[in-house]
Amino acid sequence: MAKVAVGVDIGGTNLRFGLVDESGKILARKRLLTKGQEGPEKVLGRIRDGIAALIKTASESGHKVAGIGAGVPGIISHKDGVVRFSPNLPGWKDVALKSYIQREFGLPVVVENDANAYALGEAWQGAGRGARSLVCITLGTGVGGGIILGGKVWRGADGMAGEVGHITVNPAGPKCGCGNTGCLERYSSATAIVEMTMNALLKGKASSLANFKPGTLTSEAVDKAARSGDRLAVRVYKDAGKYLGIAIADLINLLNVEKVVIGGGMAGAWELFIGSLEAEVARRAFAIPAGRCGILPGTLGDDAGILGAAGLVVK
Repeated sequence: MAKVAVGVDIGGTNLRFGLVDESGKILARKRLLTKGQEGPEKVLGRIRDGIAALIKTASESGHKVAGIGAGVPGIISHKDGVVRFSPNLPGWKDVALKSYIQREFGLPVVVENDANAYALGEAWQGAGRGARSLVCITLGTGVGGGIILGGKVWRGADGMAGEVGHITVNPAGPKCGCGNTGCLERYSSATAIVEMTMNALLKGKASSLANFKPGTLTSEAVDKAARSGDRLAVRVYKDAGKYLGIAIADLINLLNVEKVVIGGGMAGAWELFIGSLEAEVARRAFAIPAGRCGILPGTLGDDAGILGAAGLVVK
């Protein structure tokens, strides 16, 4: 009987589930809305339902489920699988996710930070395949990060390593929600793209986006304008790439990794920021580690978190 695992990617909007075999093939999928505003108990119930559906699928197709892996945004106590805090899941404070799933299904359970799970997925089956050391950066509403060293996740002494979004890239920059100033997240996230564009529009900068009012502009609209040659939008993406390049140069100098993989929703704008990113890395990173480090777009999309979570079990 073939061994499989259920991988769960718990997001603020969607819950994604995958039945994954030892080779990294996703045999079945399921997706449910998170509806986080309904509170932890209801979300846990939906997580249970999604896992149960895939365990049933596994049984019907002759597979034995070896365990369940779950990736969750926020601060995770990896050893006991408790979600200490999740900014994307209202009310999630000290939620014993591992114990809950184990009680429901009687199977081994591993709980991991979602960015670490994403990095593991890309390292196993994606752009990081073959590398023993890499940093994975996710560009979305915020900026997340996961670090793989020696083929294993580097979690740090308190399980909080990999906060790439809060590397300081401009000490004189705007205040971040974390309390610091000039964090990468304030320049290279989808949220930052919108804020930088809107701030320039409010200062009277010429742009095809001038009709957008605060609260109505989206990163997709800025992306579209940049691809059409809008000078303001092009400049914003170049700036985002510049600051991302500063952070990546620091990571290359510090960790001497083989690859940096960039994923998340904003990675779809790759060609708009990669030029300024690479120029900054060339300017700031040591030549030998920079020369050996590949900077690549992620290839797995939404599957990365599922594969990484499941890989913690089947690998």
